Amino acid sequence: MDDLPKALGAHVRQRGFKGSGQNFRKVEDDFVFVFNIQKSRTGEAFFINLGAQPVFIPAAHGAALSTLKEYECMMRERVGDEWPSTLGEPARLALMREIDAAQDEFFGMARTLKSAIASDSVDALTRRFSRGTTEARAALHLARAAAALGHASIANALVERGLQLAGAGATMLINELQAVRQT
Repeated sequence: MDDLPKALGAHVRQRGFKGSGQNFRKVEDDFVFVFNIQKSRTGEAFFINLGAQPVFIPAAHGAALSTLKEYECMMRERVGDEWPSTLGEPARLALMREIDAAQDEFFGMARTLKSAIASDSVDALTRRFSRGTTEARAALHLARAAAALGHASIANALVERGLQLAGAGATMLINELQAVRQT
């Protein structure tokens, strides 16, 4: 698998990403987009993960945007399933086409965040932007984004939705939602 990550890295660099090894980032407009190559436990396969983080709200656990990892992003998605670590040239080209299509679709969806917050219902927002997380956690991220964009009533409605969806044991999430309400 040693040459496949290098080939994938070279491929995403052609699309404007910077980085090396497993993590690549691209700052574009109001977002940091992340491309991650994750090896499987056995090393016989790998996964491709995408992340999108708006620069106008804090990333998970206060992560720095310059070193952001996919799992720290507000929006996340996995491209396909597990990929074998050894791919012939036709399969490698097909993988790169699938990665390109997934990036275009996922990052395109992320770019609509600002306009969606200004126009979509709470239900539509939580459904649309809960990829890679629960709807309760998506409500938190969306509430933070709405508050940062000056949409206080939407932010409060998203906090309420998050509190409805959070289980009683989700004390950290509940505290984070209540903190958004107080701002």
